[in-house]
Amino acid sequence: MKSTTDLLNQKPNNCPLCFSPSDFFQEGENRKYYLCPCCAMIFVPSDYFLSCEEETGRYLEHENNIENEGYVAMFENAIDCVKNSCSNVRSVLDYGCGYEPVLKTLLEKHGYETDIYDENFFPELDLQKNYDLIISTEAFEHFKYPGKELDQLTSLLSPTGYLAVMTQFYSFKNKTTSKELFKGWYYKRDPTHIVFYSDQTFDWVAKHYGLKIIFNNNKNFVILQK
Repeated sequence: MKSTTDLLNQKPNNCPLCFSPSDFFQEGENRKYYLCPCCAMIFVPSDYFLSCEEETGRYLEHENNIENEGYVAMFENAIDCVKNSCSNVRSVLDYGCGYEPVLKTLLEKHGYETDIYDENFFPELDLQKNYDLIISTEAFEHFKYPGKELDQLTSLLSPTGYLAVMTQFYSFKNKTTSKELFKGWYYKRDPTHIVFYSDQTFDWVAKHYGLKIIFNNNKNFVILQK
């Protein structure tokens, strides 16, 4: 696992997932984007990160609550997918739950014992505990150091546990990363979105961490098993 010192000392154009030297990809939204040739992650260098206060203020602008029908429906669809793909799940960690843990409420209605963690709002995490399922919805794109986060996440999984990730995948054109498609992509316009994934990125994650992809909708949701 990379130490905090290693992370702080890495070069700004090194991939924050696999730490490979990466190539300038394009500019937009008053910031630069780099593309990793190893894991295919697109990322924003640390020079463009918001402060913790700015991030928190941005998150609080979202109407992510139980009254938001579209928000609840997104989670219900994810839970249905988990039920269909993951067996023997009792304990769950909602990683990156936000200021109102709506997913926890819904998971518990479905009979899952659920803990929560969020760096900004619920920062307490028992590192000695293991979970049958860790689910992270619309949080991976906010990770400053996704390699460090994945080290921690995989260590918290039970021996046959599942990691379910919801984040928008960027698109390819003719099996090649497209500058044109990325330039017009709405998802990168949020200044708190600083890392972007593709199917190739999750293939790298699976191989590097000894996981198996058991579900992938090739759009915004993937489930891996330890």
